[in-house]
Parts: sequence; structure tokens; C-alpha cells
Amino acid sequence: MKVSGEVLRPFSCGAKVKCRTYSYHLQKAIVDFGADVSFQEAQKKMLEHYRLELPISSIQTITENHAKNIFEFLESEKFEEGKAQQVIAEMDGSMIPVVDTAVPKEGKPDKRKCRKTRWQEARLCFARGVQQITPIFYATMGNVERAGDLLYRAAVRAGFGSKTKVHGLGDGAKWIEEQMGRVFGKQVKFLVDFYHTSEYLAKAAEHSWSSQKIEWRKVQEELLKQSKHQKVLEEIRCRLPADWEVKQEAKKSQKKSKEKTEKKEEETPVEKCYRYIANRQNNLDYKSALDNELPIGSGEIESSHRYVVQKRLKIAGAWWKPETAEYMLCLRTLRTNGDWYRYWYYQLAAA
Repeated sequence: MKVSGEVLRPFSCGAKVKCRTYSYHLQKAIVDFGADVSFQEAQKKMLEHYRLELPISSIQTITENHAKNIFEFLESEKFEEGKAQQVIAEMDGSMIPVVDTAVPKEGKPDKRKCRKTRWQEARLCFARGVQQITPIFYATMGNVERAGDLLYRAAVRAGFGSKTKVHGLGDGAKWIEEQMGRVFGKQVKFLVDFYHTSEYLAKAAEHSWSSQKIEWRKVQEELLKQSKHQKVLEEIRCRLPADWEVKQEAKKSQKKSKEKTEKKEEETPVEKCYRYIANRQNNLDYKSALDNELPIGSGEIESSHRYVVQKRLKIAGAWWKPETAEYMLCLRTLRTNGDWYRYWYYQLAAA
């Protein structure tokens, strides 16, 4: 560690308390930068702001160690259920680049030959009170049950209690609906994102309506907003192939008997749209949401992925070990939730 080319000496007095305080503030500054930018950029910022020349490896180690500590800090926290009347909860996933390493059975270990890169889903969730602007975020590289548990934790922090109604939102992914049902039970009313449904309508219109397709789509969207999805299904049904129902029954029979088809026939956009809406009829009550001034789109959670997750974990050239990615997600959500100083007070008290 150098300052303007000379070795840095923390304090000439040698007092342990002052040395601990110096180390505390130094690590806090390093993690502050490492949470937002690449470790190379963090090195430049430490030199620019504090005139400290630090190895990239040290910055990475300090940041990742604190990220792990933050994971443990968040896991140890307990929150009491609240008394909010209504909470909004959303979940979504996005892919993060990860690398797996393995030790070879024979020969000299070569990290480059033992690495396998792949993409893994990072699941982000949030909850907020209806009148709240800033949500409580949590994220994980774990399975859907882990994501559901974190959503419940976020909801409790947002005021969820035994009498709280939950307005759930998400795209058509079944795991989102299932996890909301698991953690909130009958207290949740789940709504499929309106704009995902609208995209299916747009593709269906492009495929089968040669004229007035824009007008047709707008009419169907208005019907959906009035929770008249049965009329929408009737409109789409008239454009389905004559033998569509026969094919669907045949597919069901093949699944039950586990027979393998020679060639899987690709569905048309109209068929996909019909099936998408028909399979989600219990999650299309947009009218009730609009009447109660509740959102019908999951754009809030989708845009959150960009600044909570992807801004740091999906930068160019970054590949993460799955466990390190989990810890860095905790670091990112800690910052987003405004818990930064609470963690560092905890660290200072434990020193």
C-alpha cells in the first residue's frame, strides 16, 4: 500500500484503537467502490480519491469477504410481522454469468482447464406498502423456495402481518405464482403482468389479422382490463386451426402415456396466445386492481434487475462463482435497502 510512492504508515502513535478505526474506514471505502464497479475500477477510484495504491486482488478479497459477512448478517436478522393493510410483492429472474471450477482427478491442477462457464438465474424479489415508494429488496442465486422465503422476509419488513392482503405481480413463470401461494397462502391475489399478456396478443394479431390488427389488439386489451378474458379467448378461438382441440387432446394422451412423438410441431402465435391466456384465467383480474389503484404490470421488478443486479454482476468480463454471486447480491441489496450504515455499525461494535 502506497501513498504518492511512499509506504503508508497508519498512525505513528501505534494506538490499537486508532489502528482498528483506520482499518475499519479503509475497508468501508474499498467495499463502497467494490459494490458498484469492477475491482479494476475500484483500484483506480481508491488512488483517485484517497491516493492509495492497492492491489486488485486485495480489493477483491476485502469486498468479497465483507459480502459474505453481509450474507451472514442478513441471515441472522429477525423481524416481527406488521399490521399493514396491503402490500405489493413482485418477483422475477435474470441470467448471471457464473463459472464452476473442479479439481482434476489426475495430473497437475490447471484452473484454466477445470473451469466451466454457464448462465444461472438470479432471482430478485421485493415488497413494499401501497403508500411506500422505496421497496425492500432481496436476491438469491438459490432455488425457487429460497426466493420465496426471501420474498416473505421482504414483505414482513414492509409491514406484512396475519391480516395483510398481498397484491402479487409477475410474468407468466409458474414458479412465481407457486412461491407466492406457498409463503402468503390465501392472503395473496396474484396477477399476471398485463404487458406480457399484451405481447402475446400483439404476436397473434401480426400472425392472423391482415388488416385492423392494431385496432383488434387495443379492443382485446380493453376487454382484459375489464376482466372479460372469456371474450378475448372467444375472439382468438375463431382463428385457431379446425383440428386444434383434437391435437391438444392427442398431446395430453401422449404425456400421460409418456409416448415420444417423432417431431414436435411448433405452435403458431395464435395458439400460443390462446394457451397462455386460457392457462392463467385465475390471474387476470385486472379490473379489480385498477379499481383499487394497484399496478397491473411488473415493470418495477424488471427495471430493478438493471440497477440492483445487472449493473454490478453483469458487467463486461465478469464471471462469478455461484456462492460469490450470492454474497455480492446480498451486498447489492443491502445498499439498495439503505442498510449500509447499519451493517458497518454492527462491524464496528463487533471489532
